[in-house]
Amino acid sequence: MRITQRAVKSGTLVLVVAGLGGAVLHSLPEPADHAVRPTVERDLDTWSMPLDGYAQPGWSEAGYAETLLDQSCLRELDIDFPAPWATLDGLRADSVHDETPVRGNDAPALAWSRPLSAEAAAERGYHPASDRGANRDGWRRWGEDPERNAAFARADPDAVARCFRASRHELGTDADGAAQEASMTAKRLTFRAADAARREPAVVAAAARWRTCLAPEAPSALPEDPHGMPTGAMRQAFGTSGRALPVTDAETTLAERDVSCQGSSGYRKALYDAEWSRLLHVTATDAAVLGAAEPDQAEVATRVATTIERLAPEAPDGVD
Repeated sequence: MRITQRAVKSGTLVLVVAGLGGAVLHSLPEPADHAVRPTVERDLDTWSMPLDGYAQPGWSEAGYAETLLDQSCLRELDIDFPAPWATLDGLRADSVHDETPVRGNDAPALAWSRPLSAEAAAERGYHPASDRGANRDGWRRWGEDPERNAAFARADPDAVARCFRASRHELGTDADGAAQEASMTAKRLTFRAADAARREPAVVAAAARWRTCLAPEAPSALPEDPHGMPTGAMRQAFGTSGRALPVTDAETTLAERDVSCQGSSGYRKALYDAEWSRLLHVTATDAAVLGAAEPDQAEVATRVATTIERLAPEAPDGVD
């Protein structure tokens, strides 16, 4: 028998065992043995994680900020069609709803790797954040406006492109493929670390204490850990799948108690510590991807938010 080995580009170690009867292929996962320096400070309240600095802001808010900055330059080209209103909170919610872990997406928005916060529990229970402020209908009408599209058709395409490039450069959203790949890698690793952390013995033990704490308040059977909240029965009772349905006092009361029990049981701290620890070492392949980009996306997100707050048209009353 002859044993050979080679490292493939994907980062998997492949062992080929060759014998008289043929070859058997065995794949071993690449070890996570490369230390990384955290890009943010530890903060249990905000659930900051070591690779957060690489995660780019969501497309909804970044694209809107770019559009707002485009306006003055485009007006000089006789393209004068002001952007529709939108709110920062609504755009952020829209990005989170678009970047879900469903349908095999293994690099969802960072929000999907974080537990329910006390603020969210008090405000909306288990309901998702409202994306009404993204004003999708207004965006669609604006984008389909035939007069606006005709104005673009008449304009010099090179001049239009310069407007777009200038806006992206000002915001820092003109990053190359390396930054985008690092962002996807950071989100993927964070999502996987959150999932794996829930199976750590200290976290599992704390989850049992959480169930004991919350059981007297629960309207139905509890899941194994807080990640399973709300259960299917609770979602049906509270109507959490319908964003337009009102949030009830019963829902916010349970959600607030849920978060409180996560804290008092030690679950929240155990989960945070386990997830943070897992993200301090990555594979050589992932380290190379992260090392090719700057962990400056928090500053980009701040510029995006500031631009929206400064230039966005006022939203209708009652829209956040």
